[in-house]
Amino acid sequence: MKKITGRETEILQWIRENPLISQNELAEKAGITRSSVSVHISNLIKKGLILGKGYVTGGSKPVTVIGAVNIDISASASASFRKADSNPGKIKVSAGGVGFNIASNLALLGVPVCFISVFGGDTHASFLKHKCLERGLDISASLTVDTAVSSCYVCIHNEDGDMVSAVNDMDIYEHITPEYIEKKLPLINKSALCVIDTNIPARTIAYIAEHCTVPLIAEPVSAHKAVKLLPVLHKLYALTPNKMEAFALYNASKAGQGISPALAELALFFIESGVRRIYISLGEKGLFCADKKERYRVKPLVPENADRVRKAMRKGADSTKSAQHIIKNTTGAGDSQTAAVVWAVLKNMSLKESADAGIAAASLCLESEEAVNDNLTEGVLYERIQKIS
Repeated sequence: MKKITGRETEILQWIRENPLISQNELAEKAGITRSSVSVHISNLIKKGLILGKGYVTGGSKPVTVIGAVNIDISASASASFRKADSNPGKIKVSAGGVGFNIASNLALLGVPVCFISVFGGDTHASFLKHKCLERGLDISASLTVDTAVSSCYVCIHNEDGDMVSAVNDMDIYEHITPEYIEKKLPLINKSALCVIDTNIPARTIAYIAEHCTVPLIAEPVSAHKAVKLLPVLHKLYALTPNKMEAFALYNASKAGQGISPALAELALFFIESGVRRIYISLGEKGLFCADKKERYRVKPLVPENADRVRKAMRKGADSTKSAQHIIKNTTGAGDSQTAAVVWAVLKNMSLKESADAGIAAASLCLESEEAVNDNLTEGVLYERIQKIS
């Protein structure tokens, strides 16, 4: 993604919403002079983000991502965690959400992204919209509900960084209805492909699966929400669950029998259900992928003692001697993996190549303190892929 300023991002978004907008109108919106707008327009043309005449935006077909963007509030105790008590520690507020993380990673890899989500009418919404624009995401097709509260996720970690509890308020996604998506179908079906997460309602997932004419890739989000995908597995080009989510879908198809099949059998279930490519994340044990013709297990690019290394680092220990790649954070690794798989599919990579890309991106995410590693680029990803044996 080309580096652009915050003001250029803002102007580009207004142009995407109205390609015929005048420079005077842009100046009024931005609260700057017309001559300043002209300079920004010139820079956007030089960077290839608009083509000049009519402000037509350039570039290849975008990927449409439909899913969640949340206010993430993370609290980490700095001393031994005590339940039912006030604990000293650090609190961090950031933008997150599965859809947002996937979209952000794709943008870093140079993929134009149309992000469809929903924002509330609160102050959090302004923050989230700003973060989307900062990432270079086109949110012109997203919905704002002034009477609703923006999606929020609050989690608490103990002194070792392990999650103690979490609460999420994601009722706002009920506003992403089939009726709303119907209005966006022309945009979705002009995309290179479409990615959905299961934070959106089951009825909306069913509508998208039935009416989407481009390849559809789904990220299950959680074992509880994964079952929304069971009726539409035959419509999916690819699915990117972790092992728990894959088990949840498998057992839902067997009337909840609590079976834990071997990976090969688990993958076969999805392929026989109509999924063209299945990528099952095994966490610190890597990734298992399959299609109708082949299957692979890809080793992770993290140390075997990853959990011990991560805890030692939080306590200030020097773990560089015991880890090939220092693990700073595990949040967002799965979303990075999914984004890299999408990127690889866009480049017509093979099953094994796309799995390698997913593992490589996840390892890069582990090295960042944030859920999205801002150092991710195509070049960096290609370099990391080369390290996979």
